[in-house]
Amino acid sequence: MHRCLWGAFCLRGVAMQHDNAIVVVVYNKDIEDSITLNTLVNYDFHNSKLVIHNNGPKNITLTGDIASKINDKFKVVELVNCLSNSPLSMLYNKFIQDNIGVKQFIILDDDSTITEEFVQAINCNEADMELPRIISRTDHVTYYPIEKKKVVTVDRELDPRNSFSIGSGLVIHRSLVEKFQKHNISLFDENYALYGVDVSVFRRMYQLIDKGENFKIKTSSFLKHSLSRTEGKESPFRIKERLIDIAVTTRRYPTLRMHIHLLKKIVINLVSFQFDNVSSILKAYFTGMHPRCKVVDSHRNF
Repeated sequence: MHRCLWGAFCLRGVAMQHDNAIVVVVYNKDIEDSITLNTLVNYDFHNSKLVIHNNGPKNITLTGDIASKINDKFKVVELVNCLSNSPLSMLYNKFIQDNIGVKQFIILDDDSTITEEFVQAINCNEADMELPRIISRTDHVTYYPIEKKKVVTVDRELDPRNSFSIGSGLVIHRSLVEKFQKHNISLFDENYALYGVDVSVFRRMYQLIDKGENFKIKTSSFLKHSLSRTEGKESPFRIKERLIDIAVTTRRYPTLRMHIHLLKKIVINLVSFQFDNVSSILKAYFTGMHPRCKVVDSHRNF
């Protein structure tokens, strides 16, 4: 495994408290090519910390015009070069643990368009979680958040027992983290690496609701985002990753419906001679985790 190398910039104090900690996960691109970073610098985050987490495959540097703009907008900027392509679940949990004193945690990928409404939602949020509406940059249709199997397209509170969204844009209040800590579990299920990571925080929320915990979540903003489902035929890699997600979910959060769904996927791949996919499904199901999570499972919360 590759080591993760940290670099901090624009430090204006020691042991300081921030309103927000924002992580932008960059993969296979330079800083200046990230839509998220290029639009993030249009707004002021003076008492916030920005973590740019490069998940590989090569080192990147924080230099040039975009670096100057980023440093002007944040109190602390930290660049992490981690070339091992860390599972997103572990990356997110570590980000929260490393910045536990802040008021809010914001998770972003590298190709989201930041909007004024989203920034206002961050500044005004008192809910446990803000789920911005996700509008596809390709077809301009809103795809998330989902509540009771329907897309929510207006500002309002959401039913925490029946809602979920994707990871990019999640605004997580410290109150949510504290509620999870009470039950000694992390927010994101570290049995997932890519697909399934974002939904896992909601599945764990459902379980805590069953134990009597209360949550307040809402949507009051939007982001524009590149969604793989709207950008043509999926690659074999993404198809396999989605199958692994289904297998892990069936094992970790079992329902009759999930088992039937998994069985159908196995049959479809068998009759189409996709034996490698079948092998990946079975391995993920019997181990209960994504294969990339195996090497770092010694401190996992089940």
